[in-house]
Amino acid sequence: MQYDIEADWHLLYSCNYRCGYCFFSSDVLGQKLQTYASPQQWQSAFDATGYTWLLHLTGGEPSIYPSFTDLCEALTKRHFISLNSNLSRPFQSFAERIDPARVSFINAGFHLEERERRSDNAAFFRNVELLRSRGFPVLVSIVASPSTLERFQEASDLLAQIGIVPIPKVMRGSYNGQVFPEAYTEPDRERFRRFAALARDFYEPLLANAAERPSIDMFRDDDLLYGEPSFAGQSCEAGRRFVKLEPTGEVIRCGGPTVYGNVLVGTFKRARGPKPCNTQACVYFCQKYAKPSAPRTRSFVPELLTRFSDFIGATGKPN
Repeated sequence: MQYDIEADWHLLYSCNYRCGYCFFSSDVLGQKLQTYASPQQWQSAFDATGYTWLLHLTGGEPSIYPSFTDLCEALTKRHFISLNSNLSRPFQSFAERIDPARVSFINAGFHLEERERRSDNAAFFRNVELLRSRGFPVLVSIVASPSTLERFQEASDLLAQIGIVPIPKVMRGSYNGQVFPEAYTEPDRERFRRFAALARDFYEPLLANAAERPSIDMFRDDDLLYGEPSFAGQSCEAGRRFVKLEPTGEVIRCGGPTVYGNVLVGTFKRARGPKPCNTQACVYFCQKYAKPSAPRTRSFVPELLTRFSDFIGATGKPN
């Protein structure tokens, strides 16, 4: 799989799910869905850049985008895609019309609590089985909130019905008044490591035969359990080998203010070379295109505080 540039394309911000740990508010997720070009216009716009793209389609929920399969079919004539989806919509047409060789990976999010509320596990299972039977590289992940980690074995047992082992995905950001992943407890982290090891073993054959590791490389999330590394000041290919793409076609370097034009209107010009990191966005793309300036190492402070608290609880006072 040869490509010139990868884009984290927020195709839309609307979503049919309301997961409590989502980065986006309910107002954002519920906003009216708006399209800015037809599938053919998007295809022409990317083709006109002269580059081959790897387009990571995310949101929001990409599969609710109007003419979603038409868009994927148009894009994959010349370019490659990857996909982040809750697989809540029918994927029969996608499976029949899209060449699996043009798809880097599909990250299928199994949102346990939201699916229970909607009673739609069966739809997810059907889509996973269908896509895998057609040769698509499907990764099933579960955002590891503390409540989900407590029920992770239950979720694993459900997915075992279709021969799948789920990948725990580190939760990041604010949730229930706490900041994650720093707020994980040691029992949370131990559960996470145990299930992550099982997932690595299960997906090893798929990864061994892949052209490259998935850009959303959740198999290394053990390294993020105490916090994310800093990439500030490090040489980064964002702007040249990687960009973030807005629903309007506007291209920005990553999470920062640097704009490189607009793909749809033909003004995109990528950077000439790597530049120092000046922002913090998606850690997965940072891991792929930059080097950390301050790698996160395990902090023993939480563990020591826990032991100290247990000691006081047992003795009634510190020595």
